[in-house]
Amino acid sequence: MKKITVVLADDHAIMRDGLKMVLQTDKSVVIVGEASNGKEAVDLVRSLNPDILIVDINMPQISGIEAAQLIRKFNNTVKILALTMHDQENVILDAVQAGVNGYLLKMSDMDEFLAAIKSLAKGIDYFPAAIAQSVMKGLQHRGAMQQEDLSINLTPREKEILTLIAKGNTSQEIAGKLFISYFTVSKHRKNILDKLGLKNTAEVLMYAMNEKLI
Repeated sequence: MKKITVVLADDHAIMRDGLKMVLQTDKSVVIVGEASNGKEAVDLVRSLNPDILIVDINMPQISGIEAAQLIRKFNNTVKILALTMHDQENVILDAVQAGVNGYLLKMSDMDEFLAAIKSLAKGIDYFPAAIAQSVMKGLQHRGAMQQEDLSINLTPREKEILTLIAKGNTSQEIAGKLFISYFTVSKHRKNILDKLGLKNTAEVLMYAMNEKLI
């Protein structure tokens, strides 16, 4: 079985040590690198190409949000989990728009933390209900999803896949439902995000709600 490779990025060594202890309880996870600042996190993702980056928001040199923005310029496959103390709506939205795939507060328990890792490893974004609500409110306030019908540029198949993504289906599940290959779904998914200027499932969900697709 392929191991889930993880890079930890937090400027507090005691926090990284605690996260390592939790992750080491799961034999399917292997920690391949540690960073104490945002720049190191970017460099490690570039050199190691891990499955998941766990990153704090407040870090020296560059923040976790800035790190996510830089990473997304060269890597769209690594799953980024923001693990932070910040529950403010504007911070959460900044992280989502920077390209994170999950957002978890440091007060969360061990089980939820491991559930987030497993979810991201399966290609499913992880935003607890309260966080997801903040994302939606924030997107509405900022007008991030405009009302013009951008979906007119999508093919019928892309609209179908967009709706299934917004309903929480993984690429593998979509492939099974539509009787097409996983590779084909992945290609459609990338085209959808590119056409609509979206970065992750949270933004897909908000777009689908505004367009009344779900």
